[in-house]
Amino acid sequence: MTGQDVLASKKSLTAEVGEDIGLELGMKMVKDYFDATGDRLNHFVGKNILIKILSQPDCVGIKIYKALNEEGIQTYVMVGLDSKADAILEYPIITVDGQLTKELGIVADRQKGDNGWMEL
Repeated sequence: MTGQDVLASKKSLTAEVGEDIGLELGMKMVKDYFDATGDRLNHFVGKNILIKILSQPDCVGIKIYKALNEEGIQTYVMVGLDSKADAILEYPIITVDGQLTKELGIVADRQKGDNGWMEL
């Protein structure tokens, strides 16, 4: 299996996926997960990288994968998905001199200079 196979999807998505579940249900879900696993880990993601991912052409949302970093520590990798539920790995752009080229899609992990996501 290649990296692109891992990031591939086949479901049709829209920007409306997801909803506000409220504090009470959110707290219950987090507690239920902790009770089941003992895992208290949480991670912070800054808004700038989220905006960059969501600003890619036809991006309707973000897929978040559990992952291990280079030191074997749990982290997450985020990639934008288009309306066909395909990972945005590249997209066409027109340069300032009118040339058609491709830009690499954003595959995001940690903040620059850090060895993992900020845990709170």
